[in-house]
Amino acid sequence: MSTTAVPARAAARVARPARLRRPSFPLLLLLPAIIYLVVMTQAPFILTLWYSIHKWVLTSPELGQGFVGLENYSYTLLQDTLFRDAVVNTLIITAGIVGISLLLGLAFALLLHRKFPLRGLVRSLMIAPFFVMPTVNAVVWKNLLLNPLFGFFTWLETSLGFPRVDWLATFPKAGIIAMAVWEWTPFMMLILLAGLQGQSEEVIEAARVDGATRLNEFRYITLPQLGRYVELAVLLGTIYVLQIFGEIFVATQGGPGTATTTVPYYVYQTISQSNDVWPSSSPRSSRRCCCA
Repeated sequence: MSTTAVPARAAARVARPARLRRPSFPLLLLLPAIIYLVVMTQAPFILTLWYSIHKWVLTSPELGQGFVGLENYSYTLLQDTLFRDAVVNTLIITAGIVGISLLLGLAFALLLHRKFPLRGLVRSLMIAPFFVMPTVNAVVWKNLLLNPLFGFFTWLETSLGFPRVDWLATFPKAGIIAMAVWEWTPFMMLILLAGLQGQSEEVIEAARVDGATRLNEFRYITLPQLGRYVELAVLLGTIYVLQIFGEIFVATQGGPGTATTTVPYYVYQTISQSNDVWPSSSPRSSRRCCCA
């Protein structure tokens, strides 16, 4: 074989079209998807910003949409007490759901990481609540579990000699948190279980050989390695739970009073029920801004 012969791989690389060797070519292939993603996510956001500096009444379209600047923001942030209550409720409910779901998810992930018969079936059953629609979840909890007359918890309370408790009327936030925790615990469990399965078995075995207890193994090896997965679970859980709406709409309607009125539900009440996008221009309201 001649020493001047070009290897087949090098020849193929030389023969490759110049346009395919450009670093920007993969970006050009991704460009349509990127454009679509930007349009679908940023266009509604920009439109919302445009609406927020105008006044708009759905029941009086003939009034048009007049420019009001930052008037809507000033009223919402400084004067609208109902909006502030909704923000506080949203933070409390979100923190409760994410925190409890994370702890329960970690506990279940540690259990399912162990080897036992039918482990695959148990994992599948544990994931099932995450695929239940929020409205269906709320109907089940409201009528089968928390109903003050024939609910499961009512039967349990009366069987043990305790008085009946209307949970959604007495402890509405706790009721909403319980519903959402049942739904979101499998989500946290899946993420943390993936982190547990990615642990280095050599490190764990070395720690056991050195005499590390189960508690020390969990504290100094498992938890540090799960740090990134915990951050991901908290981030994604917070993003999704901040938008909680179905459970509140079905179970409490934002009540009693405004005890479970969150920002998404407040937006729904203001726009869909009151037909007010910018109440400052509403003929039946003297308020100065909108809560959209």
